[in-house]
Amino acid sequence: MRALPLLSAALIPLMLSGCVSKIVTAPFRAAGTVVETAVDATTQTQSEREEDLGRKVLADRKRQRDLCLDEAQTKQERRNCEDAYRRDD
Repeated sequence: MRALPLLSAALIPLMLSGCVSKIVTAPFRAAGTVVETAVDATTQTQSEREEDLGRKVLADRKRQRDLCLDEAQTKQERRNCEDAYRRDD
């Protein structure tokens, strides 16, 4: 009769080991996901850097064109500005 409670007491930890391990590892997995997401949000690939640089260069060229057009006093000067910056459109 004493063997049954001892056997039960010995089997309970084995039966619960899967549940306990899931409970223990779940917070670490969640934290890992948050860290990976934060790292992805703060890093930038080479192509993303190149795209950002391209956008800045285009914006600068458009500002230069607008300034050129504002300073132009004749139709010929305006035409020269438009021709000089035509490929940016």
